[in-house]
Amino acid sequence: MDNAEKLLELARGKFGKFGGAEEKLFRAVANGDTADYSAGTEEDNDPAKAGDWGEERRLKADRIAWLCTDPQAKELVTKNGIQIQGAFIGGKLDLQFARIPFPLLFYRSAFLEEINMLHAEICTLVLSGTHTGHIKADGLNVEGNIFLRDGFKADGEVRLLGAKIGGNLDCSKGQFVNQGAMALIADGLKVEGGVYLRNGFKAEGEIRLPRAIIGVDFDCGNGQFVNEGKNALTADGLKVEGGVFLQDANVSGEVSLISATIGRNLACTGGQFVNKGARAIIADGAKVDGNVFLRNGFKAKGEVDFIGATIGGYFVWTGVKSPMDVTLDLRSARIGALCDDENSWQGKGRLFLDGLVYDRIDDDAPKDAKSRIEWLHRQGDERFRPQPYEQLAEVLRKDGHDEDAREVLIQKNKDKARLTGLTFGEWLWYRVFGPVIGYGYRPLGALKWIVLFIVLGWIFFGYGYKGGLITPEGESAYVTKEIITAGGKEVKKELSELYPKFNFLVYSIEAFLPVVNLYEVKYWLPNANRGAEVFKCCWFTLRLGGLLRIYFWVHICFGWILTTLFVVGLTGLVRT
Repeated sequence: MDNAEKLLELARGKFGKFGGAEEKLFRAVANGDTADYSAGTEEDNDPAKAGDWGEERRLKADRIAWLCTDPQAKELVTKNGIQIQGAFIGGKLDLQFARIPFPLLFYRSAFLEEINMLHAEICTLVLSGTHTGHIKADGLNVEGNIFLRDGFKADGEVRLLGAKIGGNLDCSKGQFVNQGAMALIADGLKVEGGVYLRNGFKAEGEIRLPRAIIGVDFDCGNGQFVNEGKNALTADGLKVEGGVFLQDANVSGEVSLISATIGRNLACTGGQFVNKGARAIIADGAKVDGNVFLRNGFKAKGEVDFIGATIGGYFVWTGVKSPMDVTLDLRSARIGALCDDENSWQGKGRLFLDGLVYDRIDDDAPKDAKSRIEWLHRQGDERFRPQPYEQLAEVLRKDGHDEDAREVLIQKNKDKARLTGLTFGEWLWYRVFGPVIGYGYRPLGALKWIVLFIVLGWIFFGYGYKGGLITPEGESAYVTKEIITAGGKEVKKELSELYPKFNFLVYSIEAFLPVVNLYEVKYWLPNANRGAEVFKCCWFTLRLGGLLRIYFWVHICFGWILTTLFVVGLTGLVRT
């Protein structure tokens, strides 16, 4: 008696009489063949229409469970395992705690009720093109792969909590439907290979993989995730040796990668992430050893958060569609290199940079001060935060853009004056004196004011001297001479030839520069009693000489102020 007849005899002893469809199954598994129930056209084999299939294509789930759990029956199943195609399988498939030494492969079939594989052990599980209800597989241990792909569809929750998979979890072109609830829940999943939710994959409901460990890649490229207003993809604490790929993915709801660890790149190139009024992507505290790509048609409606994230390579934010609908939060993130473009920058109030640290700005990104200051001004509120300015200036300086770095730091001081309440002393610095020397970053700016005052003094003091408003200091300036006239001798005072001569320019320079002695100011002073009256009130009379003396005092005061600013600016003591 061959193995097929032995298995049929065991089955009759267990189930009594059974139909031709079940006999076909038993013979196929004993001979290592596929039990193929396909018939007719492609449409006739659509699992969505399995309810219309005849008895010749119908199996009972308990027959399959018996083959997997009965010790004698298992011995008669070949290493090819159970392979079924195009069958309608009725009843609950209960494989809880089963130890199955061969693969289970179902192609384009349909399960009417739940599949229970809680804490089962299996070689390989394939449900390609198959439609199912709920799948319970918490603690499932699979030596090889799980394929839920190529037209697979689950109406209800698929559970893989704490499951272990030695190969890949491939759900490419699969559908997981559980609207408003969990479509796939795989907390703590461990996969030695990759997890693939790509190339036409669709989920209606939440996909959950928090604390999952993936040995290769987590690839959701061209996948569709729909859970509007809720979490669409949750992978907090995820650990991936390779990369996370969401290229050209279409997501309605939130993608959460909080504290995820990604060994290579996080790529969202061309992805569409919509969660208006809430967070579209949240990767707070994530660690990405490679690059982050948000570019080439990337679109987000909602917040994109990388608060406290660490990115070892590039953070690429280019070619973003509808950037005015995106809020980008990079507070306290750490980035290797920043690459962005002005057309992808957010509208004012939609960018958060406080605490962001980056090593450099890519050569293809704007580096000029004007552009980068505009970037800083798009931050989220009107509170003054110095760190983004200082970080930008440090990077520009390291890259050889010293003048742009200075311009950024000058703008930092201007914005502080604009955005903060100032004491009187601070007001004097930030509004009056600081701008003269670029808040310490452009001390030569004081020179133009110094030159201006010296020229003004040259003009005013020259006019005053010619008009008799500046006179020698003290009687020692004069000598007495006797002049013989027709009427006799006449005594006349004249300026001594030994008295220092008045020089307009030298006088202005000496009066202005506090530590310079050119022997002019000591000998000549504006005389308040000289000149025409300018103003008179009661006991007070102001003459042109008095007005010139007032300017003289102003000239001296500004000399002290501007030269002091110039000196301390050169030393860098006042840079803030």
